Amino acid sequence: LMTDLGIREDLGGLLGLLTLGASAVGGAMFGFIADRVGRTRALMLSIFVYSIASGACGLSSTFWQLALFRLILGLGMGGEWTTGAALIAEVWPAEHRGKALGIMQSTWAIGEMIAAGVTFLVLQQFHLGWRAVFFVGVLPALLCLWIRRDVPESEIWLAHAQQNKSIN
Repeated sequence: LMTDLGIREDLGGLLGLLTLGASAVGGAMFGFIADRVGRTRALMLSIFVYSIASGACGLSSTFWQLALFRLILGLGMGGEWTTGAALIAEVWPAEHRGKALGIMQSTWAIGEMIAAGVTFLVLQQFHLGWRAVFFVGVLPALLCLWIRRDVPESEIWLAHAQQNKSIN
């Protein structure tokens, strides 16, 4: 990727900075969105943003295009953490909530391992190139189908939304 796009090492580091910085902004942004449209909808939107931006990274032809798409990807990534944590905190029973949040927050390492494995397979085993690695990142969008069908909205959020309708 760095060779194909002529990216210097220092600019490669900037890509990571943009992604992680945007994830902090995305966490706050999707927190506000989740308060307005619901936890499951915000979670689906954040996954969709992440997935589409990942695919767009694979279409990049310049450093600045890749930087923009990584920034957008970071927004979605941060939104997934925030909305996922809010949903778990509101739907899991109090006696299991700590464990559930701990598992959710620690599974990022599993995601990193899967990403490294996918990168190895796509680059080394299938010889498909760096663009294909990013295209695999579109697959999480399929989770939105499962979320839409099988993940109920938080009762706490529903009660709050109903209360706000009564006031207005």
